[in-house]
Amino acid sequence: MKDGLISYESMANYLNDRVLTHYFNELMLISKSIYEWVNLPNNMDEKWIEDYLFSEGKCLFFKDKIRGEMVTALAPHGRVNYYNEETIVRPYALDYEGPSLQNGEDCVVIRNNDESLPTTAAIQLFAYKLAQVERTIHVNIEAQKTPVIVECNNNERMSYRNFMKQRNDNEPQIIVSDKMNTNGIKVHDLKAPPVFKDLELQKHMIWNEAMTFLGLNNSNQDKRERLVANEVEANNEQVEGCLNAGLKARQRACREINRIFGTNISVRKRIQDTPKLSDSEPSSEGANGSEGGDTNG
Repeated sequence: MKDGLISYESMANYLNDRVLTHYFNELMLISKSIYEWVNLPNNMDEKWIEDYLFSEGKCLFFKDKIRGEMVTALAPHGRVNYYNEETIVRPYALDYEGPSLQNGEDCVVIRNNDESLPTTAAIQLFAYKLAQVERTIHVNIEAQKTPVIVECNNNERMSYRNFMKQRNDNEPQIIVSDKMNTNGIKVHDLKAPPVFKDLELQKHMIWNEAMTFLGLNNSNQDKRERLVANEVEANNEQVEGCLNAGLKARQRACREINRIFGTNISVRKRIQDTPKLSDSEPSSEGANGSEGGDTNG
């Protein structure tokens, strides 16, 4: 920054970070709103569960003697069994560290998927890809405003800048000195092709790929009319398969929790409209949805 002005380099770096953060936050909010937990006890918020699953890939459900039912992060604290499952775990959270617990008897590990993989890494990748395309669009649009490079010697540089300013100010005539050597001025036309429309299409393809990964339908009606039935069915199967990767693990945890603690917890896909790609700032709520039919865990 110089004389209170922000340089193009500083602005470019700011926009790189801001666009990346925007897409990461937007996809993160959507991914945490996909599943709806029903009948959680002890005023437990499903946000706590999905936060852990998004960032850690798993969390621990147990009953504290004082606080009641809780969900926290967990650390293995013993050997694994012949299924490579933790046998003893210890819950921990901010300002809390619980005793060692017997997995499957005193507590239940809730997993994001069968391999306990967090969603964070994939969302970071999709956000990076979206941000790269978005920033390329910005550069391409900017290139349409300055399509030429002017080559001149140092003596003529200020004069050229002055009459270019006159042109930009829409002055009807430009007057230059008869001593100005216009023969030494060379103009290179960059002829930057306007490719931002193609890049917008590429961005939507990446967005749809992210929606498929999250298990959300991304084939709009116009696209469906151009696809044959087999292609539509194949896309639906991919979406359903990705959704079930997370839903199955959560439902298994619900069955174990209900068996051990006598609760009636279930989880289901939240009924919601398909999130659309937005170039605006991410909302504070992400994707909203209304309640749908229950699928018992």
